[in-house]
Amino acid sequence: MAITAYHAGKPQPKPDSNESNPSKVPTPAAASATPPVAKPIQPDSKPKPTSPAGAPGFTKRAIEPSRPGRHDRFARNNQRRDRRPFPGSQPQNDRPRGPQSMFQTIAGGAMPKIDRPRPPKKRMQQSAQTPGILLKAGPSEQPTRTYAAPRNTLRIIPLGGLGEIGKNMTAFEYNDDIIIVDCGVMFPTEEMLGIDLVIPDVTYLVENRHKLRGILFTHGHEDHISGIGYVLPRLGHVPMYGLPLTASFIEGKLSEFDNEYSREKVNRIKTGQKLKFGVFEVEAFAITHSIPDSVGYAIDTPEGLVIATGDWKFDHTPIWGEPTDFKRLMQYAERGVLMLLSDSTNASEEGYTISERVIGEKIDQIFDRRNSGRIVVSCFASLINRIQMIVNSSASHGRKVAVLGRSLERNVPRAHELGYFNAPKDILVDKRDIGKIPDDKLTIICTGSQGEEYSALVRMASGEHRDVQLKPGDTVIISASEIPGNEHAIHATIDNLFRQGADVLHGRELDVHTSGHGKAEELKMLLSLLKPKFFLPYHGDYRFLKAHAKLAIAAGVDPKGIFVAENGSVIEIKDGVGKWGERVPGGYVFVDGLGIGDIGQVVLRDRQAMAQEGIFMVIITVNKQTGQLIGSPDIISRGFVYVRTAETLMAKARSEITQIFAKHAKEKGTMDWEFVKRAIRDDLGEFLYEHTQRQPMVIPVIIES
Repeated sequence: MAITAYHAGKPQPKPDSNESNPSKVPTPAAASATPPVAKPIQPDSKPKPTSPAGAPGFTKRAIEPSRPGRHDRFARNNQRRDRRPFPGSQPQNDRPRGPQSMFQTIAGGAMPKIDRPRPPKKRMQQSAQTPGILLKAGPSEQPTRTYAAPRNTLRIIPLGGLGEIGKNMTAFEYNDDIIIVDCGVMFPTEEMLGIDLVIPDVTYLVENRHKLRGILFTHGHEDHISGIGYVLPRLGHVPMYGLPLTASFIEGKLSEFDNEYSREKVNRIKTGQKLKFGVFEVEAFAITHSIPDSVGYAIDTPEGLVIATGDWKFDHTPIWGEPTDFKRLMQYAERGVLMLLSDSTNASEEGYTISERVIGEKIDQIFDRRNSGRIVVSCFASLINRIQMIVNSSASHGRKVAVLGRSLERNVPRAHELGYFNAPKDILVDKRDIGKIPDDKLTIICTGSQGEEYSALVRMASGEHRDVQLKPGDTVIISASEIPGNEHAIHATIDNLFRQGADVLHGRELDVHTSGHGKAEELKMLLSLLKPKFFLPYHGDYRFLKAHAKLAIAAGVDPKGIFVAENGSVIEIKDGVGKWGERVPGGYVFVDGLGIGDIGQVVLRDRQAMAQEGIFMVIITVNKQTGQLIGSPDIISRGFVYVRTAETLMAKARSEITQIFAKHAKEKGTMDWEFVKRAIRDDLGEFLYEHTQRQPMVIPVIIES
């Protein structure tokens, strides 16, 4: 869904004299041609190897649905439809949506058990009738706008990750070359009812896909890689690059889609390796995060050196892989850094982020104290380092380990195969054998740290997991921070875990989680080290970007060189001068079921209205010849009032509808039914508000008989 219209009909600038020189300007590839694959340059040194409500069917006079809690306001806003989750989307462990347990509690604290089987996992298979963008067709979209970017100008174009948490994506453009860094998703907020995922708006890239030279990935987290399955078919067979673990995760994402890109391969690179993309020369450098194979990119451009960090923190004792390459950062600083793009997630947090190794010690202490029952640990499926620490603690305490959750069951074998995860022989057991192992000899690692519906932890909390039934003596550790917007889901899950008799430990109590993002002192350290001329804070809510900008000023960056941008903003640098350029589309593209981009603000507003006040549908049957009303109007109420307990209101409403119809209808002749429906909607809405102080969505239906 393109939000911003831009440059339509803008005259193209005349080329400079330099543009006639073919040695300075690369020849643009044909629009239908595959972009050239980047050629590696001999690295400076030998790279270091890394180790690793809908209600039941109704009649004309139907009553309210009978599910518990559907009349509750919070439940209306958060309950997901009982449908198969979107196969090509975020794995269940990371989908931040309200769990079923949130709206299954009743007055006495009891939780009714609902027989709702988990949907099967299937590949995304769109049909010709699927609304929105069809991925199987490939890059068949034709550009609808024409815009000539300024020549001999470096353009930095953030398409996601600014003013939000997630869907990180940034493009770099110079003349006829564009490279992209990351392509992630954002998880829906509570206001985005029914939405599965939010992906970046790549309209500008689709229009300029003949310039695309490559897509580079900084690491394997969902908010940096999971948009690729939706975006790549629109862009064509653009070469992709990432370190081995990241590349493996991306290929796993692509395999979930039923199109020609499902077998697309990602080029494996190493830190220190240099790649050439037209005028751009790119080098990956090691930087620590909460997942192995995290890198930043140093991008040599005709205007100077640009550093894009990705997500990072300074962890001097990482669990796995290389620590941050300070030597290389100092070499960049000596050369001079034109622009720095740096992670802003924890810019408002003082101090330093604690090391992953400290969390390992905390987890080990918990294992020391909890020696009588099962230990269940829930974390993000992509936190391979955290999973390694849990396995290490389990091994040292003589416990077997079972892994529960689709994404965990997919990621752990991948990481083990690539050497990023080690487990002692025979320590991992099949989930079907959980009941055969003594409680004090078992650890369970599961998904569900954000209270996602269908996740393993939520199903345990509701007593619906087929392999694990929690009981007194069990300990549950939630080793993850709360993603904004998920607080209600997480707290409801914790409540239900306590109801099952388990003891629950989470981050705020015992420091069983640490962030993968640097805090204020680390951010200032990087700024002071690199001393960039221009600075673009990215990856975070807008308040985090502003906080990061203040840190940059404190670190000595010229305030005039700081760009606090939003998605779709363009920063242009030419001859050492930076300025704002013309905006490009940078809004939300919603994924709902199989539909991509077909849901917009109008549909979301309707969903919000129905969720907040309900629906009041009026069905009127009229004589086709005379235009007279036949019988009494039928009323269907959903989420507004319970019809059987509001019979007096329903009777008055029918009488009011009859009077409104008689007032606006003609005795004979052709009727203007659209006018009559608008009149009924407006007048009946006022009547219902007068008697209930509620404003349901009134939907009149006129049937000619």
